Amino acid sequence: MLRRERQDNARWPLLLFLLPLLAAVNSVQGENRAEQSGDRFSRLVQIVAASGENEQQDFSWIALSELTAAYESVFTSSGSETPKERRSRDRLVSWRSATRSYISELQGLLERLPGSVDIQMQADSVEAPVIYIDGTPIVLSGPEIGGVKLMEKRIIDTYCAMYDCGELNTPAGQQPEAVYTSVGGSWHLRNFGKASYVTTDGLIFTFNGLSERPAKQQVCEAFASELRNLAAGLRDALDAGHRIDWDRLEIQPLAGGRGHRIQFNRSGEYLRLELPLLARNGVPAAAMLAWIRERATGGGESGEFEIAADPLLLQRSPE
Repeated sequence: MLRRERQDNARWPLLLFLLPLLAAVNSVQGENRAEQSGDRFSRLVQIVAASGENEQQDFSWIALSELTAAYESVFTSSGSETPKERRSRDRLVSWRSATRSYISELQGLLERLPGSVDIQMQADSVEAPVIYIDGTPIVLSGPEIGGVKLMEKRIIDTYCAMYDCGELNTPAGQQPEAVYTSVGGSWHLRNFGKASYVTTDGLIFTFNGLSERPAKQQVCEAFASELRNLAAGLRDALDAGHRIDWDRLEIQPLAGGRGHRIQFNRSGEYLRLELPLLARNGVPAAAMLAWIRERATGGGESGEFEIAADPLLLQRSPE
């Protein structure tokens, strides 16, 4: 026991030193390498699960520290948000309350490490890894889907600065693209002088006439691109094992012009994307949501969605 305590005393100051140092390195390297971290992270959890007590304790402390920091960051940034709609404000208050409680739970578990705790780990290629500390499950997935892989990379780098991670050197598989390419469209004349711009993936933008056609086509492509990017982001969230509560999908602007928060389940998990045109609606209409869901879930691309697009032309200038 004395030997173990001496080992702990030597390891934990090193961990406290490595976390901020590697965080600084990651901020320089950016997101280009973070996309490769998902599969490696699950593999690392599997390796640690088959390792000794020291490895499991150190990994758990590193992972919970990063997870706590991720939730503290979004909790702090959400304090400056002031949604206009009452329902959005109520949801934000509820989310902040739940997040504060979860942060307290994580901090309580951190205080028990290192210590005489039972640690179990679970990881596969589909769901986010889970650590069980004395039976309490902690899903190793941050609140912001776009930042999850960066968090994973920081955990990997910190742990692998202490232990040999040679088994992770095999190149990770190709990650799916998160952005759709433009699929183009064509103009059609309708009754009473009306016109429509129709994309090949089922979006029908209707206008009262053909005047200003270049500007109208530009705003159609911009709106279509936002819809495709949202569908792709939700598809990636599903692929990563996250639940989508389709009746809770909501788009809110982030403070400071940092894009938009797309909250997609009751746990408060969200995507961060640039969706200026979609954000004006707040909650997607039922037909729009059906189009997004069909493409996010791989249900095919046969459905169509008709959009009265003249208001979009008026909204194309930045707020």
